[in-house]
Amino acid sequence: MRVTPLDIIQKQFSESRRGGYEPEEVRDFLDAVRESLEDVLRQNQRLREDVSRRDAEIAELRNTESDIKNTLMLARRVSDDMERGARREADVIVGEARLEAERVLFAVSEERRELQADIVRLRSSRVRLLADLRAVLQAYSHSIEELSQEAPAAR
Repeated sequence: MRVTPLDIIQKQFSESRRGGYEPEEVRDFLDAVRESLEDVLRQNQRLREDVSRRDAEIAELRNTESDIKNTLMLARRVSDDMERGARREADVIVGEARLEAERVLFAVSEERRELQADIVRLRSSRVRLLADLRAVLQAYSHSIEELSQEAPAAR
């Protein structure tokens, strides 16, 4: 029988014939109180052990949580560093590509200028050649003309 605090307060013992309470009832009641107290103490001990085990689990989970937070922070830093590195590398690649593009454009521009100069020289040479050819043709035409005028008189 489980004894409650109310049972203890309300307990009434029968009076014995010799005066006082009936010893058997008192002993039975004390046994019931002892058993109840032992149950409470066992349950209390079990609960303390549960609390202690749970406290240990909580401490372990907090350590794990701390490790996870640290790992996440490290991962975030590594990710940020990688992103910054990738951006720097991309900036370098873009800068190198721009320099190469400028070099190619300069080379093409230089080649174009040279080609334009060649065209100007070729046109100038053509004009001179045509002038020289006209001069030669005029000289031959003039020579033929002179020979034609001399030949009839000599015949």
